[in-house]
Amino acid sequence: MQPELFSLRHPLRSLAVLRNFVRTVEDPTRSDIQAGINRIIRDSLAGATPDEERTAMEQRPEIASLWAERYDPPLDRGALEALPAGSLGREYARFIRDNRIDPLGTLVELGPPRNFLEYALIRAYKLHDVLHVILGCDATVMGEVRIVSYSLGQGIGARPRGPAAALSVLFLHLTLVDPARVREAVDLAHQWMHLGMRAPSHTGLRLEDWLADSVDAVRARALGPAALAA
Repeated sequence: MQPELFSLRHPLRSLAVLRNFVRTVEDPTRSDIQAGINRIIRDSLAGATPDEERTAMEQRPEIASLWAERYDPPLDRGALEALPAGSLGREYARFIRDNRIDPLGTLVELGPPRNFLEYALIRAYKLHDVLHVILGCDATVMGEVRIVSYSLGQGIGARPRGPAAALSVLFLHLTLVDPARVREAVDLAHQWMHLGMRAPSHTGLRLEDWLADSVDAVRARALGPAALAA
């Protein structure tokens, strides 16, 4: 994790994040691997300069267009569970239920974005578990390696610190707990990072408009030409 992300102006918050970081290394499949990391990175984005924000928007025009209209449809679990079997929304609801994940509660804690960089970061967190379903990755450590590496390849928010920090946590966990699988994780990270580089930015897609569509149909749209090269 990058030292400059820890703000000396908020020492108690920094200690809390460090404590959360240690717990997350022990079990990186917990939802706070994203929530804790994203919360502190969001603090670093709050002071983004107008030039930084403008540069990021120029680099990610597809996300910038969503930010301009404040695109953020809700992900209501009850409504999603009422969607047709095999649909992205219903499979997402099943995924978070089966894995006891509460991403929506964390989104409330993060609060509304105050600038474009925060919007891109919060949107990436909001869609993290949706992406698990789209790409067919389970909630194991190796599933997280795939998803986080994919997000890192996409350069989410023009500041890919979140995925980079999360991937570091995953590798540290494997080094301490299951070193025999580190080589496998490195290979997976390489493959999925390059897949993310080839695919359209999922945070720039109107995925919330496709929740009633089948997972296969959304996967084909989300990957685009990368699906053919995979």
